[in-house]
Amino acid sequence: MNEYRDPESAPAFRLEDFPVAEVTDQIGFLSQSAEALVREGRLQDAERVYASILKIAPHHLPALTFLAMRALHTGDYEASVRHLRAALQANPRSAVLHENLAITRRAQKLPEPALEAIERAIEYAPGQATAHLHKGCILEDLGRPEEALLAFGRALSLDPALRLKPATLSPGIRELAQQAIGRLAPIRLESIDQAVREVEKLFGVPLPERARRFVAIFKGIELPQYEDPLQKPAFIFYPALHPKPWFERGEFAWIREYEAETPGILAEYQAVIRELGPSYTDVPYVSKAAAHDPRWRDLAGSTDWSSLHLFQSGNPQGGLLERCQKTFAALKHLPLARGRNHAPEVFFSTLKPGATLPAHHGLSNAKLTIHLGLDVPPLCGIRVGDETRTWRERRCLIFDDSFEHAAWNHDSVPRLVLIADIWNPLLTPIEQELVAQAIEAHDTFSRTYFP
Repeated sequence: MNEYRDPESAPAFRLEDFPVAEVTDQIGFLSQSAEALVREGRLQDAERVYASILKIAPHHLPALTFLAMRALHTGDYEASVRHLRAALQANPRSAVLHENLAITRRAQKLPEPALEAIERAIEYAPGQATAHLHKGCILEDLGRPEEALLAFGRALSLDPALRLKPATLSPGIRELAQQAIGRLAPIRLESIDQAVREVEKLFGVPLPERARRFVAIFKGIELPQYEDPLQKPAFIFYPALHPKPWFERGEFAWIREYEAETPGILAEYQAVIRELGPSYTDVPYVSKAAAHDPRWRDLAGSTDWSSLHLFQSGNPQGGLLERCQKTFAALKHLPLARGRNHAPEVFFSTLKPGATLPAHHGLSNAKLTIHLGLDVPPLCGIRVGDETRTWRERRCLIFDDSFEHAAWNHDSVPRLVLIADIWNPLLTPIEQELVAQAIEAHDTFSRTYFP
């Protein structure tokens, strides 16, 4: 069996060594030898072998790519460009090759050709986060900082690991990611500071200490300290609120007036079903995109848990305003939480027979979740924290969904409740306004730089 010998102790491979009929086999042998040398870290030897391959097959992509990147790393930029152009002739739609060409052009301090190459890379692979990172750097080179920020934001939104798992990145990409974060972080922090100034101006007093701790946590300067191991909000944690999974009906003066509206609310829902049909009302609550999470795989895209939204991400659903006038009027009894494009969420929730919602955490302890029982069979339940309760028709259950919670329907008919977000009553008015303004600042920043 042929073996590759150290080029320092043996003659270089020569084209004339190989009969024409064996060229393909010899290219394969050389490729395997070069790959083995790369794995061993013998890059100079691999370079010689790949150069030999090009004598036989001038458009051999692995050889061209290796030699291009080798030339880039050794500072031979012209050779790198030459190899990349040859590779692109064979594979003109390769996003990786265009990205590497952009990197090389930037190393040559040629930002315009670099931008042209990176835009071509993004055209062919718009979801490649590293290409957007490089684009941000190139735009900065061109003196276009605002456009650079948008490119950095796009990169960070495409690949959360750039922000959250820097240890998993190569040194070069980690440096670029840190540059992107370094550009965007001050903008986010200033937007939150501006929200604080607006709240203090509105109320005419400085924020209390607890509120300042919330701001520090929201900025990422201070880590949240959870008093209960079952509490872990996914978005907002407001500190120094007594950890309380369940709230009692008697704690809310408006509860009986709201519950008294149950017959009218249920009648409007049933009328919507008759008029618009299940295709309108039987919408999966968990999107198909959640299938990557093992907890939600069975419910992703499934109508076993379905919803009909009155407010979604803080926005009223116009198609139901006329059809559900009594329901919208009843909601005026509630201190609905608010936050632009975030809260409240208000929706009819149907849990079909046999369905189970896995244990999960909600977004924030600054708000509570209230369930109004509309049509509730007996074999249903919900656990929040370590306590299980059951729904009752014309009665509310109120809980802090930042605690781990799960629900199930073991009956033979669906369970229907109306779910809404309300402010946690432990927050003062200035704190409620602070949370709303902080969410608005976050939303504006995210929509601008993380579209």
